[in-house]
Amino acid sequence: MYNVSTKVEWDAIVATGQPVVGDFWAPWCGKCRQISGFVEILAEDYPNVAFVKMNTGEEGVQDIKAALDVQVLPTFRFFNGGVEVGTPVTGYKKTPLEEQVKALAA
Repeated sequence: MYNVSTKVEWDAIVATGQPVVGDFWAPWCGKCRQISGFVEILAEDYPNVAFVKMNTGEEGVQDIKAALDVQVLPTFRFFNGGVEVGTPVTGYKKTPLEEQVKALAA
């Protein structure tokens, strides 16, 4: 699990081409805190997928949030081969999140 605070860091991880889950969250977001334990389990279950947490309260993350038009927290975005794939998952939705991660890891 990575914690990213700049667009340069984010771009470098996505550019590796490996499967990536972008997890946009904030400390004040109750649903973000609720689903964080489940995300940690997914990260353990799918070690070939890079899980990247981005605190939207950090100034450097604002550029990433704006570029991806993230408006709801939590938001999960999926990348493979350096491009976005799958369907974004927003809110506390365990099943859709797990399905997207499974597809990404396949």
